[in-house]
Amino acid sequence: MSPRADLRPSPPRGPRWAWAAAALWIVALFTLSSWSPGGGALDFAWRFPHDDKVVHAGLYAVLGALVRWAGGRSAPAVAAGAIVGVADEVLQSTVPGRHADPFDVAADVVGATVGALLVTAFARRRRGRAIE
Repeated sequence: MSPRADLRPSPPRGPRWAWAAAALWIVALFTLSSWSPGGGALDFAWRFPHDDKVVHAGLYAVLGALVRWAGGRSAPAVAAGAIVGVADEVLQSTVPGRHADPFDVAADVVGATVGALLVTAFARRRRGRAIE
């Protein structure tokens, strides 16, 4: 094996469809962010203080799980949650009636972390060992 062979990036560790699903999920997140409030599309019968943070965490848990599953590591899943979360808030700041909220980004990162950890726990239980 030549020394240059070690410099090539390793192929993705998870199923290719998981990368496609993560990309589609990001498109869906940005689509939701581009809606102006008051349309009633995401109005729920239940409301409580800071319920939007729970929604953010839940949506980004899916993203974290998909990226973790596709990439085989938790760190890129958490990073994706942070990067997409910041981009999401920047997008929201351009939509009439919406505003950027750093606490939403925090909820996004928490959600992505939870999603990645759930996939890790599932993988450990299923295979009987940790996946790095």
